[in-house]
Amino acid sequence: MATHSGSLIAGRFLVWNDGSKSTPAGHQIWLDTRPDHPTPSLEQIPASVLNYLKLFSLAQHIPRPYAYLTPEQTGLSTPVLMLDMAPIGVRITYPAAENAGSSLDSTSGGQIEAVFLPTLAQIWTQGSALQQLNWLRQVASLWPVLATERVVATLLDLDGLRADGALLRLTTLVADGASPTLTQLGQRWHDLVATAQPSVRPYLKWLVKALKDGHIASAKDLLAEIEGAIQTLGQGLLVTVDWAADTDQGPTRDRNEDACYPEKDPRQQRLTGQTEGVETPPLLLVCDGIGGHEQGNVASQTAIKLLQQELEPLTQQPHLSLAAIAQRLRQALILANDAIAARNNDEQRSARARMGTTVVVALVHFPYVSIAHVGDSRAYRVSPRTCYQITVDDDVASREAQMGYALYSEAAQLPSGGALIQALGISDSDLLYPTVQHLLLDDRAVLLLCSDGLSDYDRVEALAPYLVAPLTSAPGPISPTVEALIQQANRLNGHDNVTVGLMRFIPQPGALPTLPPGPLRQANPTLDHDSDTVPAAFPKTVPPSTPVVSPTTQANVRPARSGMAWGPFLGGIAVVLTGLGAVALAWDRRPQAPVALQPLQTSWSIAALAGQPLPATALAATVDVPVGSYWQSQQAATPGLETNGLLLRSQPGPPADAGVANASVATGSVLRVVSRQTTADNVDWVRLRVCSIPSGASLDQRPQETSQPPISAANPNLSQQLLAPGDEGWVQTRQLYRAAAFLELVTPAQSGRCLP
Repeated sequence: MATHSGSLIAGRFLVWNDGSKSTPAGHQIWLDTRPDHPTPSLEQIPASVLNYLKLFSLAQHIPRPYAYLTPEQTGLSTPVLMLDMAPIGVRITYPAAENAGSSLDSTSGGQIEAVFLPTLAQIWTQGSALQQLNWLRQVASLWPVLATERVVATLLDLDGLRADGALLRLTTLVADGASPTLTQLGQRWHDLVATAQPSVRPYLKWLVKALKDGHIASAKDLLAEIEGAIQTLGQGLLVTVDWAADTDQGPTRDRNEDACYPEKDPRQQRLTGQTEGVETPPLLLVCDGIGGHEQGNVASQTAIKLLQQELEPLTQQPHLSLAAIAQRLRQALILANDAIAARNNDEQRSARARMGTTVVVALVHFPYVSIAHVGDSRAYRVSPRTCYQITVDDDVASREAQMGYALYSEAAQLPSGGALIQALGISDSDLLYPTVQHLLLDDRAVLLLCSDGLSDYDRVEALAPYLVAPLTSAPGPISPTVEALIQQANRLNGHDNVTVGLMRFIPQPGALPTLPPGPLRQANPTLDHDSDTVPAAFPKTVPPSTPVVSPTTQANVRPARSGMAWGPFLGGIAVVLTGLGAVALAWDRRPQAPVALQPLQTSWSIAALAGQPLPATALAATVDVPVGSYWQSQQAATPGLETNGLLLRSQPGPPADAGVANASVATGSVLRVVSRQTTADNVDWVRLRVCSIPSGASLDQRPQETSQPPISAANPNLSQQLLAPGDEGWVQTRQLYRAAAFLELVTPAQSGRCLP
């Protein structure tokens, strides 16, 4: 089957570009003409796809898998990997007559042009001095993360790196052969020095030589060095910042649990590297309360008040490193979490009665804007030709994708796909993992922060090209656009409260100093360096590509994202948004054997995935355990945890309760969840029934030979009572996830005493 423009692949994917013009060789732009239908499901996840899933948290840089199509599905000779959020630019043009009278509702006309963003090699000479440094800074920050997944060779291919203004985007991931080195990176950067801007050319010449000579031996040192140069050069930058926010109850809700700052109070500041002590620091906050009539609005208002108090003074402290800013943002979020959690505890709220809130923050600390978030309130970066979601939702679907269990497009269709796994106020701060990232201000762009009242059903991607992108070139006020977005959210969604915040950056050219040919790293001995492309609150034992998140007893389930057809609402833009985010890539490089998900064996233990021990509290990154689900007990994956296997108690309660008997579940036993309970101390418990054990239907049956490898237990307790099929007992939910694996499929023999 040919794949020229206009071909329809697998009955739904339209070839938009055949690769004959500006499209990279071997890549094509395909449009999904049926975005309201689930993509073909995968029984096995190919290894090449797993690389993208493990780096799912780097949404601002790396595209994510949208679909994987086999030759049987497409009629082509090779498999096709489709990537969502790819480095593609969009431009909408209107006929002259229509353009003259266009309005905010003109979201269905115009011609769509979609092309790949320029490569770093193509755009390098057009970039400003700060942009050139910033592109290299992002390469340095990505280096250790991609090295962990053995795809750091991606960063050596300048044609695979694409620029959306100040933001660096990757086209695809390239598997490593031999381990690339920083010396090789210096050799690749050598070709860029001659065409660098005059103010940074002497410095870059020194930097490249230091890399090639081995004087800069780690990515951490390289990143700190480039950030020092940006801080020095940024003193000559001038940026106008406009920001505004508003919130609305929506047409179907009887109260508004969202909150924002500054509400109905648009502001503007002109900032330079010498600006100190601004009267109104650029700070934008959006919160979405959780708890319904259980005072979710109190949680969101509390978070707004405390974060405002904690973060506004931060802008009075110039010359802080990115690591220091990230740490202060985390401290502020922890303070808000503690305040809301303390009120929950004082009022003895438990389980779903606990109030909480999501939050997304944008704070300007010259010459960067820092974005932090917890929950599913989002931040988008909108440029003249792109709209990218730069935060990753703290929900089940994102967690499933990051763990490599499923593509995000599949996981989002799960009934619990939109359930939150963390929010402010739900759990102790030890279980809170905010993410922090930083963007340079040397770029015409708009940050859009919003609650899910707007972002559900991909409305931001649909509306941004028409309503938000024009703000990057128009000097007018931004408040009308905030109100227009709220109106469109109420018209197109309308199922929830809606809150929108915009922050626009318009840099002005100015005289920049010439950097000297020598080190410019700023000393900051009190803090470990924090990469801006890795969620800043990861436990230090966890690889950056495998974020650990905390549980929440509040299942805030929202509608599936692409669950309704776009045609009736947005006309011709329907295929553009799902399609323009999807790049068809014929993965014809070195063939790799697919990796089976093995649903009957897969452990949900984060420690097993990360390969390193984690705190016990971090192992409870789960959703609610469904009644009727099946599990198989197994040896603990983390050394030192559950060494005696899974223990069931006769009653739920504190561990110190001497009157509660314990009994052991034999490793390999199949269990069924028969009920759930949350105790007064806000601990989730499940009651399990033993369905079958490895030796057969009863403890008296003679064990049978098996081809499975033997399971060794360290220091087994031979006096411990073993549970027989039909026995029942209680265990904490988090302990179940540590010592058992979820079974998606069970045979009648495994069901044993649990058959209906």
